[in-house]
Amino acid sequence: MQQKDFHVSEGHHSHQERCREILKKHPEVAQLIGRNPYTFLVLLGFAGFQLGMAAWMGSLGFSNYWWLALIMAYFVGAFANHSLYIIIHEGTHNLIFKNRTLNRICIIIADIVNIVPGGTGFATYHIKHHSHLGDYDHDADLANHWEARIVSNIWWRKALWLFLFPVFQIIRTKRLTNIETWHFWMYINVAVIIVADVLIWYFLGANAFFYLGFSMLFALGLHPLGARWIQEHYSLNPTQETYSYYGPLNFIALN
Repeated sequence: MQQKDFHVSEGHHSHQERCREILKKHPEVAQLIGRNPYTFLVLLGFAGFQLGMAAWMGSLGFSNYWWLALIMAYFVGAFANHSLYIIIHEGTHNLIFKNRTLNRICIIIADIVNIVPGGTGFATYHIKHHSHLGDYDHDADLANHWEARIVSNIWWRKALWLFLFPVFQIIRTKRLTNIETWHFWMYINVAVIIVADVLIWYFLGANAFFYLGFSMLFALGLHPLGARWIQEHYSLNPTQETYSYYGPLNFIALN
C-alpha cells in the first residue's frame, strides 16, 4: 500500500477545527464538557459485574461449559468490557477526576478484567493519536502498510483482521519508535494485570479466564461494538477524517 492510497489533509488539525466549528454553531455544547467523578462508580459496577460473571463461568467448569462462556462473552461480556474501555478513554483525557494520578488508577482498575495489560499503553498512544492524527509515525490508529496489503479487499481477511484488531493495535506500537511505551505507570499496569490474571485463574478457574479473554476480543473486534471503532475511524470521505456515532450502542459507550 503506497502513500497515494491515503487521503492526506493539508489543512488544520481536523479534531481542533471541528471542535471550533461545533462550539461556534452550538455553544451550549460547552456545558457538557468537563469531568464526571461518578464515572468511577460506573467503573466499579462494570468491573464487579464482569468478575461476577467470570466467577459464575468458572464455577461451571471449562470442559463442559466453554461454549456457554463463549456465548456469554459475545452477548454480555463484550458490552461490559466495551464500557470499561470507554472509561479507560475518559481516564486518558483526565475526565473522571481532576487529579491525574487518580485517573491513571482508574485506567488500571478498568483494565483488570481485560486479561491483557493495555489500558496505560492505550493512554500513551491515544494522546498522540489526537495530536498527530493521520501521522504514520505517531498515530497508532493508522493501519500499517503491510496490514492493508495482507487484508486487501477480501471479506474473510477483513473479518479475521477485525477479530484480531486488539492484536494489531499492539503490533502497531512497534512502528511508533518516537513514543516511549515503558514508563512508571506502564510497569504498574503490567504488574497489576499479571497478579490479577494469576488470581483469576487460581480462584475462579480456566473458564473464567476464557470468558474474560473473549469478552475483551469481542469488545474491540468482530462484534457490532468492534465495528463502531471502524465506523468512527476508517472514513471513506476524503474531506472528513472521522465520524461520530449516535446509534443505540452510544448508551453502552456512555455517550
